[in-house]
Amino acid sequence: MERKQIEDASKICGVPCEIITRFIEEEWILPVDQTTPFLDSEDMARIKLIWELHNDFGVNDEAMPIILHLLDQLNRMHLELERFRIH
Repeated sequence: MERKQIEDASKICGVPCEIITRFIEEEWILPVDQTTPFLDSEDMARIKLIWELHNDFGVNDEAMPIILHLLDQLNRMHLELERFRIH
């Protein structure tokens, strides 16, 4: 899996570097390597999601962790259900 630096992720996601850095500081994004934050495709998808939630839906900083937590739970449940799915 290819990892990108914040500057590259910013260009790909269309989100300013300062905003991505804030997402990391808020721990809404958890890069694998915290010392030199490299972001993978999952991180970049989450950056886009947070940016969309904030800009398009008006989610504020207080509500963001709650929404992200609920989305994470929903994704985990979806993966669990997929494991039990009969093919």
